[in-house]
Amino acid sequence: MDTLTARLEIAKWLAHPAELGKAPKKIEFVKEFDDPDGIHCGIFRFKAGLLSPWRLIIYSDSGIFSEQEKYDPDHDIEQAQKLINYLKQYWKNTAQNIEERKERQTEAKPFCAFVLKSELCFEPDLFEKNYQNLWGENLNRDTSDEDKAFYSDGQGNSIILAYMPSKVPNNEAETNATYNYYWKEAVAVTSSHKAHLIVTVMGNTTVKRRAMLYSKVLMALCQIDGNIGVYTNGVVYEPKMVLGMKNAVNKNDLPLPLLVWSGIGKAPNGFDGWTNGMKQFGLSEMELFDQPYDFQEIQSYLMLLIDYCINNDVTFHDGETVGLAPGLTLKVEKSKGKNVDIDGETLKLVKVEM
Repeated sequence: MDTLTARLEIAKWLAHPAELGKAPKKIEFVKEFDDPDGIHCGIFRFKAGLLSPWRLIIYSDSGIFSEQEKYDPDHDIEQAQKLINYLKQYWKNTAQNIEERKERQTEAKPFCAFVLKSELCFEPDLFEKNYQNLWGENLNRDTSDEDKAFYSDGQGNSIILAYMPSKVPNNEAETNATYNYYWKEAVAVTSSHKAHLIVTVMGNTTVKRRAMLYSKVLMALCQIDGNIGVYTNGVVYEPKMVLGMKNAVNKNDLPLPLLVWSGIGKAPNGFDGWTNGMKQFGLSEMELFDQPYDFQEIQSYLMLLIDYCINNDVTFHDGETVGLAPGLTLKVEKSKGKNVDIDGETLKLVKVEM
């Protein structure tokens, strides 16, 4: 093994923002061995700072990896084998993700929202005008009547607007409006709605293409004065917030906060966090529990996870370890949902203590 090359590559790996976030102060080669499957592995130790403890890292045929655990000279081969096993699982999961991407295109749920209306009216002509003015694109209206309008985008996707001259039943919208921590008047405004529009986007194109079309449709509807809220992803969005994400669409970026809500709730030692909307992309919802970070940090971690999974079209798997940020390594556990998808299973991201 060329230990000089290995040390240079280890230093580069550790400097990544998702790992140590900087070059270590010291790196030393310890020993090398072959695991039972014949994978050659070099054991190294490093110090983040001059006074920091030695921590373990491996340089192997399967890649470089560290969970930044303290180096134990009496059990370093066992420590290294655990990391090799993780890398084996990682490459297995990578191959699995390639197959899963094909399945997600068919398993992804239709994009659906309830647009809350302050008056009893249905305005498909105004919607079409807004859509054309916002995006410079025309929709094909296939059929329509007094309470439904069907459209196609010419690329294999369909839009259905179904007008309901009544409130969303069982105070469901009002209850979920309480979860919008951005909008103080959410409950009061939501309570005033008299009718709602069921918006559905489906088709046989990619999930991302459908997500972009859905975003454009909601923004065009939010330009109508009487449309006072968008109920989706277990929360009610303020139209101003929806329209505020127009620049992302103009840059051909998905407006992720509109497509997936970052739920946050108080916990005994910090905050719980969860996603709501990943299933529309054929992905599992994710949950964090009782994290000792402030509100903004939890929100940032959730958005980092959402962005990574959707824009890379990958999912995490049970038993996997995820390096989310410097000093924050999470173990993935799949089990019954707690704060979201309570009838199904979610991916729990549990902090690994170093």
